Amino acid sequence: GEEAKEASNPVMKDIQWTSFENAKKLVKKGIASGPEDFWLFAGYAGWGPKQLSGELERLSWYMCATDSQTLLKELARQSSGVDPRDAGLETWELLMNMIGRGETANDCSGNFDDLMLKEWGRGHLLKGYGGEVGVARNPLWGGGGGGGFLEEMDGSSVDDKMKEAADMALTEDLKAGTLLRGSSADRSPFLLRKQELHHSLLLVIVEDDKATVACMLNHPATKGYDIVGYSKGAASLPLRYGGDFALKGQSPLIWLHCSQKLRDSGVGSSLSGQNEGIYKCEQEQALEAISYGIATPSDFLVISGVCVWPKLGGSLANEVKRGVFEVVPNEKQSRVIETLQTQTILTKDNLAENIKITQDAWDKAADPNSSCKSTGTDVVLTTGIGEGFDEDDDTVVFNSDKK
Repeated sequence: GEEAKEASNPVMKDIQWTSFENAKKLVKKGIASGPEDFWLFAGYAGWGPKQLSGELERLSWYMCATDSQTLLKELARQSSGVDPRDAGLETWELLMNMIGRGETANDCSGNFDDLMLKEWGRGHLLKGYGGEVGVARNPLWGGGGGGGFLEEMDGSSVDDKMKEAADMALTEDLKAGTLLRGSSADRSPFLLRKQELHHSLLLVIVEDDKATVACMLNHPATKGYDIVGYSKGAASLPLRYGGDFALKGQSPLIWLHCSQKLRDSGVGSSLSGQNEGIYKCEQEQALEAISYGIATPSDFLVISGVCVWPKLGGSLANEVKRGVFEVVPNEKQSRVIETLQTQTILTKDNLAENIKITQDAWDKAADPNSSCKSTGTDVVLTTGIGEGFDEDDDTVVFNSDKK
């Protein structure tokens, strides 16, 4: 009626939008029969001036003309029950077919972009057993099966989950010198956030009552540290990205080695305090050892930055218990470090090779006594989404004469 139109803003024929407060008033007055007369949307997308037109020109969007009845039918279909794990892809494919782009939709169906969108749907739209939304943000819980999240758990399932949690528990607390690797689970816990930790190698360097401090070892940067005074001429070590934080009052660069010769020469100190494993040394010690010929530049890893896990709000030890990270056996540390030492300063030409070395080091870090597996897959690099886009000319909107 007219009163409903006055309380709403037109979108297109037969479709208006209104506020929650106005919707409640319309129901109270009997103009609307109840919730079934409305579709509820949480949030909206917005663009700045000319931003959307620019995205259309870059072919980030397809423009399609539709009528209210088509839209109403689609909204009705969604109301009858749509799996949030589909993340709206079924609707997108429907509209793509309507504008004559069905072949394009079929060609890209199930590709990496679709899988990431579905992962987002699991993480932000899926409802858990207790009614909470976003339970899939921990993909290790519940596994990677199709329907597990929507099924009720029976008693035996609960017992199995409790046993899994107990099996994953650490036999002792984390300590400095512990080497960790990112989860080997089929569903990576780093798909939607902190992607730099996917298949990462982390070294704990500080463990106290307040926080655990660790640095990533496997991310060489495009910058290097130039070694002066090396007997064999100019040399440069890749600086490695260790995390977003720095240790207050300490050198911004962390120098590490795993050389028995350097241990015997007193270069650095053991992080574990056991005179074994990975050693941390001062920059001056490392440079002096190189200048005297005791060490070569490749004996060291140079790290810039650290990661911090406060004990309040989720400790790193809890992440290990949940399987987000896995403890690397002490006897594997030397092989892992030696593999990482073959990485070079990052360039476009050696990106794939550096990533391959990272994967090789991660594989070597596996505990042979665990059920964790290596990937054994080749490194596949992709260009940016939309790069090299060469589809048919879209200057004319389908089924119209509009540019």
